[in-house]
Amino acid sequence: MRRLIQIENIKTFSSNTFRLIISLHLLFFVLVLLSISRIELSMGEFSVTRLFEFPNVWGFFPWVASWFNLLLAVLIIVLTCNEYRYKTFRQQVMNGMHEGHLTLGKIYIILVIALYAFLLVFLTGLVSGWLTGVERTGVPDLSGFHHVGIYFIQTVAYMALALFFATLFKNNGLSIVLFVLYLFPGEVIIRKLIFPGIEAYFPAKVIGDLTPFPSLFTQQMTMPGNNLQIGPGSSEMLSTGAASGLAVLYVVIFLSLTFLLLRRRSF
Repeated sequence: MRRLIQIENIKTFSSNTFRLIISLHLLFFVLVLLSISRIELSMGEFSVTRLFEFPNVWGFFPWVASWFNLLLAVLIIVLTCNEYRYKTFRQQVMNGMHEGHLTLGKIYIILVIALYAFLLVFLTGLVSGWLTGVERTGVPDLSGFHHVGIYFIQTVAYMALALFFATLFKNNGLSIVLFVLYLFPGEVIIRKLIFPGIEAYFPAKVIGDLTPFPSLFTQQMTMPGNNLQIGPGSSEMLSTGAASGLAVLYVVIFLSLTFLLLRRRSF
């Protein structure tokens, strides 16, 4: 296992693509937060500043971070397809590894990237909460912190789905295009036109619903006398616990399918 991790570290962290996409992910996330923080908007008891305070930050930052999960999914697709392009999978098999090792290697990378995204949201949220909080007690308010943990699950799920697409099609451009088209409009068309009764259980919807629109803003928009509706609306949604459990199940399914595909491949 140690040898496998060393190989994955060398292949991944020495990749210019990895450095570029992670840098763009970090840059876009921080720039969007800074841009939103400059918006002066107040509506009743709501103000944009409150989104950056404890405990609201734990719901708002994961929602913003979820906008950029596509970048992390694309990163997994590129890293995986490059294994076929540069025949590194074949070399690993020739060196005595089997399909289980190849799958475990990609699971390790997915978890490392998801941990980076988790720490990014956690640390920026911590700093924001301390800087904007009224009471500087030095003790952060962690109520609602479970949203950050759910964001971790969401990130892993998107990348596991991306890994399956990359293993299935083996081509960077084709995998990325089909992955994006599946997320929208592919699954939307399938679930609304063919399976409207069970649309809440489809993978992309389950995973996407894990980080809903911040409740602080939604509650204000839907107060009596305010006709503006923002967020998921009347679309059927599972409870947070059910969605999280189903998302974990989908991760297991995607990784299992990836393993089965690798077993059928000749490298």
